[in-house]
Amino acid sequence: MAFCYARPFLVDEKDPMLRTSSLCLLVSLLFPHFSLAAPAATTGYDEASRIQQVRQQVEVLASKDARPADLRQGIDMLEAELAWLGRPQSRELGVGNDFLYGRGHDVRYDLARLYTRLGEKEKALDSLEGMQRFAWIPNAAFQLETSDAFATLRGEPRFAAILARGRIAERIWTGPAADVPYGERLSVEQRIAGLTQFWSEARASFVHFDHVPDLDWNRVYLDFLPKVMAAETTEDYYRVMMGLAPLLQDGHTNIYPPEELLDRFFARPPIVTELVEDRVLVRRVDSASLAAQVRAGDELIAIDGVPVRRHAEEGVAPFVSSSTPQDKLVRMYGYQLLAGDARTPLILTLRDAKGRVRDVRLARGGYQDLRQPERFGFRMLPGGVAYFALDHFEDDAGVKAFVAALPRILGARALVIDLRNNGGGSTGFSWDILGYLSTAPIPQPPQYVRSDAPHQRAQGDAVFWMPTNRFGAPGLAQAQPRVFDGKVAVLTGARTFSAGEDFVLAFNALKRGITVGAATGGSTGQPLFMKLPGGGSARVCVKRDLTADGRDFVGKGILPDVEVHESVDTVRANRDVVLERALALLKQSN
Repeated sequence: MAFCYARPFLVDEKDPMLRTSSLCLLVSLLFPHFSLAAPAATTGYDEASRIQQVRQQVEVLASKDARPADLRQGIDMLEAELAWLGRPQSRELGVGNDFLYGRGHDVRYDLARLYTRLGEKEKALDSLEGMQRFAWIPNAAFQLETSDAFATLRGEPRFAAILARGRIAERIWTGPAADVPYGERLSVEQRIAGLTQFWSEARASFVHFDHVPDLDWNRVYLDFLPKVMAAETTEDYYRVMMGLAPLLQDGHTNIYPPEELLDRFFARPPIVTELVEDRVLVRRVDSASLAAQVRAGDELIAIDGVPVRRHAEEGVAPFVSSSTPQDKLVRMYGYQLLAGDARTPLILTLRDAKGRVRDVRLARGGYQDLRQPERFGFRMLPGGVAYFALDHFEDDAGVKAFVAALPRILGARALVIDLRNNGGGSTGFSWDILGYLSTAPIPQPPQYVRSDAPHQRAQGDAVFWMPTNRFGAPGLAQAQPRVFDGKVAVLTGARTFSAGEDFVLAFNALKRGITVGAATGGSTGQPLFMKLPGGGSARVCVKRDLTADGRDFVGKGILPDVEVHESVDTVRANRDVVLERALALLKQSN
């Protein structure tokens, strides 16, 4: 079992290295298949890893049937590490290194457990109070309150104070009306509270204000205040609020309505559309019954009698949160184009390949014959080339599918990895895949968060940048038993997003092969989530990621080595020109 909590503005949900960093309560390594490939000289990362190994050794000593002498030996080992951490040289080594600094928190947690088992309550409480000098963490308080390891401390006043202190962060960071449940109407105070919560979190932590240099965020608040005050229903309120986040022009900064309202905003028929050569084409129809009315290759001319371009600009664009022009077009003419109220049908005006125009009336939902597209498709192509569609990193399904196909991949002459529909997820899963493509450590790109500490601002307003992987963060070594060493091509496009882009960055840094297609969506980072009144939610991007060599790509996208763009004719002919070009390039490189 492993329990980890870290400061949300330092921890990247997609970054295994940071998930094992500061302020983590770890009983075992969270990611045993990852290791830090450190340089020869001793660094804070080396020492953090060394202390983690000591903690693992103590965990073995302190097994369920451990004797008091074993527990005492474990305490001596941990106390020795605390003494080492307290030395001036060690403290200096830990400055700015969250891995090493956080070990002072972790070791005290371990000591508290062992002292509690020996019945030495005062020493256990001393350790827990010392742990809280590093951070007050609600999840840690929950762990202390519910774990059997601390059951004998629960009647102690000092322990009650420790629990209360641990919950302070939850009290001060939860919005004033965040726990208000869904209702058809919200009070004006609750509506203002939700606006203030999102606006203030963005002001304090959003990392891409330089992407919107002409945006007056203070003016925005004053402009939206009368709008939310006038919103009579919860649906009206969220229709207003959902126009707020797009002003920041970031794909990881959004406002979402309550679950009860999803069908009012996001219901859409099972049709995939895309802008190709300035024309909106149907790419796929995922319902057998609907396929009789709408066909792949049809051009969408109008929606409810409104020309499709005008509909997208006026009815969709104001609610699109995106970091780049290409990502905005994907959302305007793809993901969000047909979204709306499930109770309201659509009338689509379509033109087929022969120029014939027709109107089709269809519902936004209720289809019982949905066809799910293949996920993580694998096939062998002519010439001994393996093809694998890496559709997302939301869970480990892609890793499992890749491992299942690995015996055939290892026997292939070359490999194509298709990321064109990868909308992201957890970067850790992307690194799992990369571990099968290279034995080299994965270079860690620079990452920054804002550190506008009040004591610094007291000297004058400024935005301070703090790297989250400072002082020569080592590469990430993957311990995969088998590695494909043949030629690799990665296919990218505007739908390659977030963790999908992190994969491309690492692939490029490893110089493992070529990339073919179009620029990626240009948005990644760590979102800070928050609850809003009435059951809604929001997120704000609070971490700034760069390429391995320190260049910006958020707001731009990652250009492929070879650009290839589809045409209306190739789409209608069902030709995959991006894959065709990749195969030709792989063949030329023999």
